[in-house]
Amino acid sequence: MIAEEKCGGVYYGSMSSSSDALKIVQSLVKRTRSARLAYPALVSYAEKYLARAADEDPSLEDFADNCTNMMTAYLVELEKDGKVDLQYDNGAITQVHYPDYYPALVRTVFQRIDEQPDRPFPTDDTMPIGIPAEIVRPVDVKTEFVRWIAKAREAEKHDVLRLMFPDGVHSALISTDLIPRKMAKICVQKIRTYLRSERNAGYMRSKLASIFRQREMAMKDMLSSILTTPDQALRTVFEPTDFTFHFWTQLSSTIIKEYSTKKDKLTEEHGYCQAAYLLGYYNVHHRGVQQRSRDRETALRQLENQLRKKPYVFTISDIHGFKDKRGVALTKKYSVDDVNRFIADQIKPGEDQALPRMVRIRSTDGQEYYVYRDYIPSVTVEHVFTARKELRDHYVESWKSAMQRNKRLPEMTDDPAFAKSVDTELQRSDPLLHTLLNYNLLYLARQEGNVSGDLEVELNEIFHPKEPRLRPTPAILNLERKKLYSDARLLLPFWQAIPLLSSFVAFIKRVFMGVSEDERLAREERKAKRKSPTRSPALSASSSGAPAGATTVRYSPDGSGMSDAPSPTSSGSSRRAQQARFKDAVRNLQKEYVRPGSTPERTLTELADRWNPLLDVVAKENLVEDVNSLSRDFLRRMKVSFRMIPPTRDRVNEWADSLVQADAFSQIRRIDDLKEYIKLYMLTLLGK
Repeated sequence: MIAEEKCGGVYYGSMSSSSDALKIVQSLVKRTRSARLAYPALVSYAEKYLARAADEDPSLEDFADNCTNMMTAYLVELEKDGKVDLQYDNGAITQVHYPDYYPALVRTVFQRIDEQPDRPFPTDDTMPIGIPAEIVRPVDVKTEFVRWIAKAREAEKHDVLRLMFPDGVHSALISTDLIPRKMAKICVQKIRTYLRSERNAGYMRSKLASIFRQREMAMKDMLSSILTTPDQALRTVFEPTDFTFHFWTQLSSTIIKEYSTKKDKLTEEHGYCQAAYLLGYYNVHHRGVQQRSRDRETALRQLENQLRKKPYVFTISDIHGFKDKRGVALTKKYSVDDVNRFIADQIKPGEDQALPRMVRIRSTDGQEYYVYRDYIPSVTVEHVFTARKELRDHYVESWKSAMQRNKRLPEMTDDPAFAKSVDTELQRSDPLLHTLLNYNLLYLARQEGNVSGDLEVELNEIFHPKEPRLRPTPAILNLERKKLYSDARLLLPFWQAIPLLSSFVAFIKRVFMGVSEDERLAREERKAKRKSPTRSPALSASSSGAPAGATTVRYSPDGSGMSDAPSPTSSGSSRRAQQARFKDAVRNLQKEYVRPGSTPERTLTELADRWNPLLDVVAKENLVEDVNSLSRDFLRRMKVSFRMIPPTRDRVNEWADSLVQADAFSQIRRIDDLKEYIKLYMLTLLGK
């Protein structure tokens, strides 16, 4: 009860509580020697008890002034806490059962044994008060005691057990709360009493010496420890080593064998056998606990090793499904609760670090992932690499399909619309990466982890070079709107890549096949634009009356700005001049790929030898011809639309990059040499 202070004759402190009611119940139970009390008798006793106690303890005055009502309220509270059991009749309490009464009697007896270890364990006949048979639970020591050692530690209520031993050894009563430690301590004390007899000690030394031939000194030290420092000897039961486990096993079995055939055992001999049996099972239990703990620790280390392997990022269901090298589920070596506790410990923030060892990440699709902070940068970079190709393929393919339907998407020509589209598509295709691309998360992971030089370079491509933020998502993923548009156009049939020809084909389709829904919508969009007061530069230029032979400014549909195309009124001589300039530009560009003093043909042969190491002459020639054929087909699809516009170095690089991605070249290792070959071969064709 909380201490009180008296000031000016007035007490300030706590009032009565349910613990006061419990003291009254315990007092009456002790008086009546019965665990069951009639409620009226309890109230009557409480009134007398409080009349005396309230004079010494003013905090009980409120209880004494309203004893019946407050006792009822306190008993209901005690029942909720499991301290008493109540019986009712028409809603009124009729009887109060105090279940801890008989276990408390057993504990009192064991307290005396602890003070005098030569006293025998209590039995039904030796208890000062008879315990009702219906509340005593029989336990076979050989088959059930080990289970009770583990069970008693977590039990909320205390039961009385009757331990039954084999070989005619007396049974013993015990309260379950004594099993985890008190009983083991008393058993060691009884073995100590046994060894105090010089005859017993000499017999035990001779028996154990033949078993522990290599550890005789250690065996003698253990026997000495039981006699001189029994508490230290007890610790070896709870924390066994290989030697101490073997020692207690042999000591217990030797004592049991010594008396097992004796029919008329003395009282103390029953106690020695009881102690030997129980210590043997304590020894087995704690050895098993220790082994399971070691197995669990080993399995949790395997769990951590699994978490530190690719892909480094896992959901909780992934973690629960981990298996060892033999394919056995790790949950057979530890419980799901063990895993959850391990994960909870890993994600606790450290004192000096902003990020915990493991980070829990909730992605934009609601999925939770777990990843060690050391791997956040590498996981992000790896997902960026994958997303770059997947999103590039997505846009090239989807834009190609749209252009085939004569449909122009906003993200094809508008950078803000493209950036928004990339962000949305990334969130759909890789919600984890979308979540990982967080400046604070990546910055802290980069600061606290050991980032290698190569990884540092890749992270620099993600972080903005001058500002505390990440680059825009398209920049991180190396997605250039104009280049994607060009790549998508390269995949179109050649007639669709030429504006005039594609318009003619569309006209023929409309004549013979009618207008498609996409074209109808596109036509309505064009009508709406024509009604708009704003006019594009191309329309302004075409309506301003450009002179004959002038170059008309046209808007490039790939979003690259303005391009020069010959006016419909250009003369034939102007066209021939443009063709000459085209070939000159190609030949000048071709020189960049030819060694000084060599020729394009000789350089092509040298490059082919580098990227094509096949020894079979026919196979080698066939592979070169395959590359040449693919290059010719590629140029045939797009050459017409660009014959008046000389190729640039970047453009030729794009062509080569597109071609080497073909499945036919997947087995060629020297890709760089192959690219050089394709560039020079294409320029050679264009120059002709």
